[in-house]
Amino acid sequence: MGDAVGAPVEFLSIRDIRSTRGEDGIRALEAPGHFTDDTQMTLFTTEALIIAGVLLDRDGQCAPRNLLHHGYLRWLATQAERLPSISLSVDEPLGWLLDIELLHRVEAPGATCLSALASGELGTLQSAINDSKGCGGVMRAAPGGLLVPGAGLGSSPEEAYHLGCEIAAVTHGHPDGIHPAGALAALICCLMAEASLEQALRTVRDLSPAHQATWLASAEEIGRDGLPSPELIAEELGGGWVGDEALAIAVACAVGAEEFDEGDDFPLFSIRVSKAVVDSEDLGADCKGLIFGAVGAGEVITANKVSGARAVAGVSEHFIRYSREHGNTNVLVIGAQLQSLDEAKKLIQVFFETDYSTVIDDTRRILHATEYENSGTIEGWLIER
Repeated sequence: MGDAVGAPVEFLSIRDIRSTRGEDGIRALEAPGHFTDDTQMTLFTTEALIIAGVLLDRDGQCAPRNLLHHGYLRWLATQAERLPSISLSVDEPLGWLLDIELLHRVEAPGATCLSALASGELGTLQSAINDSKGCGGVMRAAPGGLLVPGAGLGSSPEEAYHLGCEIAAVTHGHPDGIHPAGALAALICCLMAEASLEQALRTVRDLSPAHQATWLASAEEIGRDGLPSPELIAEELGGGWVGDEALAIAVACAVGAEEFDEGDDFPLFSIRVSKAVVDSEDLGADCKGLIFGAVGAGEVITANKVSGARAVAGVSEHFIRYSREHGNTNVLVIGAQLQSLDEAKKLIQVFFETDYSTVIDDTRRILHATEYENSGTIEGWLIER
């Protein structure tokens, strides 16, 4: 979502952003929604790590960095680049993202990623592919905190850190381009184990080289005074174009954003999620939304105010499965006070893995509801607003 919000102004200064969007800058997703090469490469990172988990379960072994390299080469193909010759295992799944037309868009990809992948060489922690410290590694490393092959969710920040470093090392060779990716993956891993942000940052500092630990502590200190202004970020932390700067900016903003902002209310975010889903569906994408609330009732009501949204509360696995099969629901709302983390994971899995039945009766009912939503009546029925 953050990438989608920032994509239209990715290369603009804060002065230019304010001159075109007002003093507050961007406050909402600009329809129909957009994303950059960072989201593309994050998706291919996720795909590669899912494949790694499948191979580990099936064969008892996998080679994540090779699978990541192959995944990024598939991304390279979406950029209309000629692929280098590489050798693939006969049994290695080729993934599914390459078949999604929406991903075949050139979104100002970084020169470092393009050149490193086009070389056909595999950058590793032991053999640096170049001396780049750019932000392209950390920008795609988040899945490393969620999908460590062979480890439970949130169970091993040390392994997540190492995996994040391997993710970045495929295309970036400088330690300042590699270790921020490890730190981000470990941070996410800790948060998934329900650590507080402060606890997670402490763990990540302990795993980091000394200079990165000091840099992270400085970023955290800046965030303690509240959400830092763009001017303060630029002065103290830089522009975010190299890995350690990008990580530090994220940390300072995460720490600072813990203060209450009266504009951060659930109707605004519920509507934004529903609009993003509906707008994506209008473009032909199979898109679903996920909203977390305290109980979730208000979020469901608000999300369903958006025409085309069919939001459902995460009541039970059976309830969600039935809503997907027969109601083609496209937004799931999880009430954090009603489910544990493990229960929420199961509900989310059911929601994303259950297909719509396409039964004629179900489709007719959905069309009737949509007709009334759009026109205030249903043809052939004595029903009006």
